[in-house]
Amino acid sequence: MLTIYHGANTRSVRVIWLAEELGLSYEIKTLQFLKKEHKEPTYLAINPLGKLPAIQDGDLHLYESGAICDYLIAKAGATHLEPERGTSDYGLCRQWVYFAEATLMASIGAIAQHTMLRPEEDRIPQVRDEAIESTAKGLSILEAALKDKEYLCGDTFSLADIMTGYDLHLANMFGQVTDAYPNLKAYQARLSARPGFQKAVA
Repeated sequence: MLTIYHGANTRSVRVIWLAEELGLSYEIKTLQFLKKEHKEPTYLAINPLGKLPAIQDGDLHLYESGAICDYLIAKAGATHLEPERGTSDYGLCRQWVYFAEATLMASIGAIAQHTMLRPEEDRIPQVRDEAIESTAKGLSILEAALKDKEYLCGDTFSLADIMTGYDLHLANMFGQVTDAYPNLKAYQARLSARPGFQKAVA
């Protein structure tokens, strides 16, 4: 059976959400950060970075949330969660998948680090403020992209929405998704109503 290594509010939310959307059978192993279970040798043998998520699928150990999601979609043959490969729609959706992790999540992560995660003496206000500014730019880009669209790739829910929906979940926790982004707030409400998302953040 597929095993998903999970930590609350980590990128494993994406993996659980996707598994729910795909109707996969899986088990969750939740690691406790305060007990540093993600740094124990047994877990480091699965993910040497000591970060979440990771999965075990038979003999396969895999980490990096985007790679895991791509693998699960391909294995399930889930053509409904991404456009046909090689089409312009496919290229656009891949843009948003990578935007979610490489661009938007980088700035949201910096907000988290310099607001909550690092010891107070290691937090740098300038880095936090620059990350807030960068996050606002990313959210503005999404706001414009969602004009007259239900989802990032049009009217069809896709992996791009799972990747981005997790980012918005965190951004909202830090008060970044405001009324200045009406399209984005409506979009987030649609995503948050999905049973798969609710299971992933429960």
